[in-house]
Amino acid sequence: MIPTNSKRLRNCIGRNSFLNHEAGRETTRPTFLVLFALLSLVPGAEAAFTLPTGFAIERVASAPAIQFPMFACLDERRRLFVAESSGLDLYEELQKQTRRCRISRLEDLDGDGRYEHAQVFADQLVFPMGLVWREGKLYAADPPDLITLEDTNGDGRADKRTVLLTGFGHSDNGSLHGLTFGPDGWLYLTMGQPDGYKLKRADGTFLESKSGALLRCRPDGSDIEVIARGFENLVEVEFLPTGEIIGTDNWFSFPQAGERDALVHLLEGGVYPLNAHAKTDTHFFSSGELLPPLAIYPAVALSGLVRYRGDVFPARFRDALFSAQFNARKVAAHRLQRLGSTFRSEDEDFLTTDDPDFHPSDVLEDTDGSLLVLDTGSWYVHHCPTGRIRKTSAVGGIYRVRFNPGRDSNGRREVLVSKSAIANPQSAIDQGFPTSPATNPDETARVARALGRTGDKGAEKTLIGLLTRPEPYVRLAAAEALAHCSSTNAIPALIASLASDTDRFIEHALTYALHRLADVRALSSALEHPHPRVQKAALTLLHQVPHETLTANAVLNRLFAEDELLRRTARKILLQRSDWSAHAAPLVQFLIAKEPHTLPEADTLRELILAFQTNHSVQLIVANSATNTSFSAGRRAFLIETMARTSVTPLPAVWVSALAHALREGEPSVRLQAARTAGGRRVAALDETMASLVEQTNLAPELRLEALRATLGRRPRLTVAAFELLLAQVGPQSAPGSRLAAAELFGRAQWPDAERDPPRLTALVRGDRLISPSTLLPLLLRSEGEGFSVAAWNYVTEAIQQGWQPTEKEWQLFRTRVPRAGEKQFQELTRTVAQRAASQREQIDSYSELLAGGDPERGRKWFSEKAGCAACHRVGNQGGLLGPDLTKIGAIRAGRDLIESIVLPSATFAQGYDTFSVTLRDGEELTGIRVRQPDDSLVLRDAGGGETQLDPRQVRSTERLQLSLMPEGLLAALTREEIRDLLAYLQSLK
Repeated sequence: MIPTNSKRLRNCIGRNSFLNHEAGRETTRPTFLVLFALLSLVPGAEAAFTLPTGFAIERVASAPAIQFPMFACLDERRRLFVAESSGLDLYEELQKQTRRCRISRLEDLDGDGRYEHAQVFADQLVFPMGLVWREGKLYAADPPDLITLEDTNGDGRADKRTVLLTGFGHSDNGSLHGLTFGPDGWLYLTMGQPDGYKLKRADGTFLESKSGALLRCRPDGSDIEVIARGFENLVEVEFLPTGEIIGTDNWFSFPQAGERDALVHLLEGGVYPLNAHAKTDTHFFSSGELLPPLAIYPAVALSGLVRYRGDVFPARFRDALFSAQFNARKVAAHRLQRLGSTFRSEDEDFLTTDDPDFHPSDVLEDTDGSLLVLDTGSWYVHHCPTGRIRKTSAVGGIYRVRFNPGRDSNGRREVLVSKSAIANPQSAIDQGFPTSPATNPDETARVARALGRTGDKGAEKTLIGLLTRPEPYVRLAAAEALAHCSSTNAIPALIASLASDTDRFIEHALTYALHRLADVRALSSALEHPHPRVQKAALTLLHQVPHETLTANAVLNRLFAEDELLRRTARKILLQRSDWSAHAAPLVQFLIAKEPHTLPEADTLRELILAFQTNHSVQLIVANSATNTSFSAGRRAFLIETMARTSVTPLPAVWVSALAHALREGEPSVRLQAARTAGGRRVAALDETMASLVEQTNLAPELRLEALRATLGRRPRLTVAAFELLLAQVGPQSAPGSRLAAAELFGRAQWPDAERDPPRLTALVRGDRLISPSTLLPLLLRSEGEGFSVAAWNYVTEAIQQGWQPTEKEWQLFRTRVPRAGEKQFQELTRTVAQRAASQREQIDSYSELLAGGDPERGRKWFSEKAGCAACHRVGNQGGLLGPDLTKIGAIRAGRDLIESIVLPSATFAQGYDTFSVTLRDGEELTGIRVRQPDDSLVLRDAGGGETQLDPRQVRSTERLQLSLMPEGLLAALTREEIRDLLAYLQSLK
C-alpha cells in the first residue's frame, strides 16, 4: 500500500516545545486523548479567506490541541499526524539539539471533518521537518537522524524509535525534510544547504555533500542515492500520473526583478541553481548546463505540495498541484500543461487572505477529497516577512477546504492507495508494454518509467523504439528508463536522438544514459560527430568521472564554435582545468585584443581571467592591457573592474602598478573604476595616490568620494578638503545615492584637526528622513571630546522627538555624553523612548486604515522622490541595490507587514539583508550587508553602496547586528494621504 504523500515546510519553519505564546512559559499537555469539541467553525473564519465559488473553509483543529503546526500526513485509518514547532528559534533548536518539538495524532471520531481528539504521539524531537506514514510506521525527520516511530502496544504513543540513517546536518532549516514515498515504493527525502549530509552505506563508504539534494532510499534506509542536487532549498516533491517528479524550491535564483522561488521538474542526475557547493561535487554526474525552472515566482516561500487525486473538486483541479506559500499567505493551484518534454504552469490563487498572521506551511488531500491546510501561525520571524513587533498570539491551526459541502458520501474517493500501473512496476510489465503509436502516450510514459525503476534489460528494444515517438515527454521517459534498462546496444540510438530535435530535458536524460552506458572509445567517437549537441555531450562526459580523458586541444578547438551551447560547454570545461593555464594566457591575450567584443566573448574573457587569476602570465597580460591607451577606455575599465572580482590576496604587484597608472591618467571612467577597485580590494599601497585625489577640488565628486572611501579606514582623520567634500554631498541638493554615501563616510570619520563644526553638518541633515542619526552618531559623539556639542545634542534630541528610536547600545553611548545642562531633557527623552517602544503596536495600527484607497501612480512618485526609497530599493531595473528588491513585494508581504517594515525597519529583516559589523585584525571596523557571492567570499556593501571584498584571514570577528541600514521615520516626511498612496503603490507590485 502506498500512502498519500506527506507534507512539510522548509523555508519558514522552526521547532517545537510547547509554549504559552502570551506568557512565554512552558505548558504541559496530557498524552491521553483530549476532547476539544469547541473546534466548530470559527466565527468569521470564512470571511477572512477568499476562495473560488462553491468552496467553503472551516477551522478543524487549533490550540490547545495543537500549536504551530508545520506539516502533516494521514495514515490508512484517516488519522492525522501533525509535526508542531515549539515556536522558538529554529536555528538554535537545530544547532543545540534541544529536543523541544513533537508530533501529535489527531482523530475525527464522528466523521464530521473536525478533529475532536488529540494525543501526543512522540515528543522530544529536534525539529521534525518531514513525516510520512507507511505500513504501521511513521517515518520522521529528526536531524541528524531519519527515524521511524511505532506504537507497538496500542496506547496511542510511539514506544519504538528506529534510526534508519544518521549524518544529516542540522545548523539551518535546510536540514532533513520533505519525506514522501514515491510510486516505486522508495522513500524520497530532501536536503538543503548549508547542512548537507554524510551518510554511511552498507559497504562502509559515505555518500556526502554540502549541496541541497533530492535523495532516495529503500524503506529500511538502505541503498541511499542522490537523484538531483544543487538546491539552496528544495522543499517537497510530488509525483505526476506519468511519473514525473515536481518539487517546490526556494532560492532557485538570487532575487532579481522580483523572482526567486520556483517549481522544478526533477530529473535523475539533474543539477539546479543556486547552491555553490554543487560545483565542488565533482564525483557526481553533471550534464553540463543547469536545468531551468518549470515556473518561477517572487519570494513566496513555497512549502508543502500535493497533487489533487480526488474527483470532488471541479474538473479544472483534477491532478492539479496545490502549493502552500508561507510568505504570500495563500495556497495556489498549479495546472500543468505540456511544453515539449516538460511543463508550463497555469496558476490560480486558490485560498488567500490579508491576515498577516496566517502562514500556510502545508497542504494535503484527505480521503473525502477535501484539502487540509496547515497554518503554522506567526512564530517564525527569522528571515521571513512577518513582524516581530506585534508579538501576536497567533499559534496557527488546521483548516479544511471543501467543495459543495452538502455532497453525500458517494462523492468520496479513496486516495490513500495508488492503483496506477506505476505504483507497482512489476504489474506494469506483466500487463504488457504498449508499443503502438495509437496507444495512450500518458500510459506509455508511465509504464516506461516503471520499467526503468525495475532495471529490466528485456525492455531495451521497446524503449529504444520509443526514442522516435512524436511526443517529447514519451521520448524523455524512454531516455530516463534506458539509463537503467539498456546496454551498449542503445548507444547509437541515444546519439541519433541527441542529434535530432530535442529540448534541454531530453538532452539531459540522453546524456545521463550515455554516462551510464558509454565507454571512452564510444565517447571519443561521438566527439567527432558532426552535430554540435553530440559533441557537447561527449565533451561533458569525457571531462568527468569515471572517464576524465579529455584533452586540452579538444576543448580549445571548440571555444569559438558556431554553436553557442558547444562554445559555452568548452569554455566551462576550460575554466575548471587549472592545469591548462599554459593554454589560457594566449587565449586571454587574443580576446583582449579583439575589439569590439560580443557579449559572449566578454563573458568568456572575464571568466578566463577569474579562473586563471593566479597565473603570472595572465596577470601580466591583464596589467599591460589595462594601461595600454591604444585600447578603448571601456576595455581598460572592464579589465580593472575584473581585477576587483578576483579573490587572489594580496592583489598582484603588477595589478597594483596598473591601478596606480590608471589613477593618474585623464580618462574619467578609467580613474573612477580604478578607485573603486583599489577601495574594494583594500590596496593600502595606493593610499597616497588616493589621498591626493581627494584634495583635488577640480575632480568629479564621485571620484573623490570613491578615493576617500578607499582610504578612510586607515586614515580616519578628515582633511579640510575631505570635510568640505562630504558637506557638499550630504545636503538635500545632492542625489540620494550621494547623500547616503557621504553620510556613511561621515560616520566612519574623525573631525578635521583644524575644524570641529557640527552646526554646518547638522543644519544640512536636520529633518532628513533618508539619513539615519545612527549613521552619523559615531562622529557626533566625538564633536566635543567626550561629550556632545550643543549642535550635536540638539540634532540627536530632535531626531528622537521626531521618531528615531536608538538601539540599546546607542542609548547607552548617548547616556554617557549627556551635557550637564541636558539632564532634565534627557529624562524627558527617556520617557518618550520608553512610551514609544511600549506603543509600537499602536503605531502600526495608526497606519492600518491607510492600506486602502490610495493612488498607486502618485505613490510611485513619492517612492522615488519624496520618501527616497529608490535610493536603496530596486523595482524592475530601476533603483538601488542596498535593500531588498521590491519588484513584486505586494505578492509576498501583507499590508500590515509593509507598514511595519517601513515604520520599524529593524523589527525584522528580509533574508540576505542582515546588517553585519566586521572587525579586521588591524582594528578597522566595517558595517554593511553581506552580498551573496557564488564562491561564498565575504563582500560587504555599506550604506553608501560601496563594496569591500575581504579575505577571511583579514577578519578578527563578525557580528550580526539588530539594526537595519534602512532609516526609521521615513513616513514622517509624508502626509497621511501620501502614505496611503505609497502603500497602494507597494501593494500593487505583484
